[in-house]
Amino acid sequence: MVSRRKFFSIAIMMFVLLFLFQFSMVIRDWQNTYDINSNLTAKQNDGKNVWRNKEVDLKSVTEENRNYALFVGNTLSDMAEAVSRWCVYAKWDIAKINSLDGFKENDKSLPRMMILESEKYALGDNLKKIEKLAQEGVIIVFGCLEDVEDIQADDELRDFLGISRVVSKETELIGVRLFEGLLLGGEVTYETPEDKEEKDRQDLQLNVPWYQVGSGTKTYMVGVLDIEKINGHIVNEELPTLIWRNGIQNGSVFCVVGDYMKDSTALGLLDGMVTEASQYYIYPVVNAQNLSMINFPVFANENNEQMMELYSQSITGMVRDIMWPSLVSIVEKSGLKMTCFMQPQTDYEDGVEPDSKDLVFYLKQMKEQNAEAGLSLQYKNAGSLNDKLNQDAEFFRKANSSYKYGAAFTEEEDLDTVKRLINTELMKNVSTLVCEYTEDEPVISYCTDSVTLQSVTSDGMNYTYSGDIRMRSIQSSLGYTNVMLNMQDIFWPKRKKDRWQTMQRRFSSNLLTYWKKFKDFDSTTLSESNTRTRTFLNLDFSESRTDDEITVKTTETGSWFILRTHGEEIKDIEGGTQKKLEDDAYLIQVQDVTVKIQLETAGLHYSK
Repeated sequence: MVSRRKFFSIAIMMFVLLFLFQFSMVIRDWQNTYDINSNLTAKQNDGKNVWRNKEVDLKSVTEENRNYALFVGNTLSDMAEAVSRWCVYAKWDIAKINSLDGFKENDKSLPRMMILESEKYALGDNLKKIEKLAQEGVIIVFGCLEDVEDIQADDELRDFLGISRVVSKETELIGVRLFEGLLLGGEVTYETPEDKEEKDRQDLQLNVPWYQVGSGTKTYMVGVLDIEKINGHIVNEELPTLIWRNGIQNGSVFCVVGDYMKDSTALGLLDGMVTEASQYYIYPVVNAQNLSMINFPVFANENNEQMMELYSQSITGMVRDIMWPSLVSIVEKSGLKMTCFMQPQTDYEDGVEPDSKDLVFYLKQMKEQNAEAGLSLQYKNAGSLNDKLNQDAEFFRKANSSYKYGAAFTEEEDLDTVKRLINTELMKNVSTLVCEYTEDEPVISYCTDSVTLQSVTSDGMNYTYSGDIRMRSIQSSLGYTNVMLNMQDIFWPKRKKDRWQTMQRRFSSNLLTYWKKFKDFDSTTLSESNTRTRTFLNLDFSESRTDDEITVKTTETGSWFILRTHGEEIKDIEGGTQKKLEDDAYLIQVQDVTVKIQLETAGLHYSK
């Protein structure tokens, strides 16, 4: 039996615990200023200050010109566009010509890098000119080796490219291996999965020429062969080489097999090539890792019959009770921040109206998760986008919500329409737009003087090997990612694999696997990333080195850079901070307009 005294003590303790628990919940709820977007910054017309590179006139170039890249090939091609975008991000000027006939060499007009669209621009007398440029220190890049027969028939060209042997004009690969060094993120192999559900990840170019490279070369990517089919053992040096560097006197020649230089994958590859050909390389980055939840949460019980059949709940109930707890768990493990692009309703003509009763719940939950609410501009049926925006504005007005939305998601095809509606009631605070990945738009840019575009770089549920290489390349070049999880197919499923259980498992696996190599970059919401994007796009900088000291001068404090070296480590830094990303790669935060970086050799010596 429990005595009265003990019973009273136990009761007092339970009361105190209950009080403390309830009090802490009340305090937390009271301090949760859920209706204020703490990530939002004032909308500014700073796009007029964006840094723009110059289109170099090869007839008037002088020694005073900054770094410039010379593109030789079809100036309207995908590769030309990719190189142009890289030059803007790396703060290089650019010149583009259709053939080497337009380039008259003299010591004052030498580019730092020459990118040839293919080997056909190096045939005949042109090769002599390119060889001389390489010997004078110009970095030569062959963006895509296209014609095996031309290469096989030209001994001098093969020697310049570093190819010792053409084994076959075409061979079938079972995968691709990317070695560490060219891109950040380490070594990775992309073999075709055995799992039937995973086979669609393999979308790389697997029918390629089989080039073997000779001595004096460095290999960055090779094809993986089915050993049983070729009846023998193959070492790395004998595998089909896809990306490599041929080191020649005073210079470097880089070669690419495949289409890797024809989209945003070129961004990191070009930075990596400059790094490999230089004693060191420092370049600006955004430093922002984003997670965009598109069309989430929803507030209208649309498609109710199918949702009840699949989940025994309405959409709004399933989103709150099943999806939200799962997403919170995944995001906490990944360390990323969410931006949730809310969708009041999808079909504005079905008579099913949205209910705002859960709006406060989600805003409070997002605040606790350091997440941000944005607007989704996607819809299935509506008179027009303007009609949708008017009805959504009425929804938030009836909910008595004063939350200011700084980010909005739209489909790329609607960007022009959205820009015309950017000053409407609901959109007036939006300072950054997000759209799906498309090569029609840059990764990051200004849409207008007051609005930036931050493109999605990866689909978190439909992840492919080419997407992974592109993601690594963009991370290496910009320190930026924007992973998208679009819920539209879950709420309006067409296939069995559109169910949340399947999508959640795949999304979780992808997010916790492919981005872990880049955890040292900062996790941001889209409004936070927007501020860094503007700083990155507007900044200009210069750098120089004297002995072991690198001096960086920049127009924007609070900007970020990556420094890549060859066996040198940062000993001291003045005017900024540094973080080691991996061997020979450092993330620099600029805190003053001038930063001085002291290096010391760590037992390794770089030889060009």
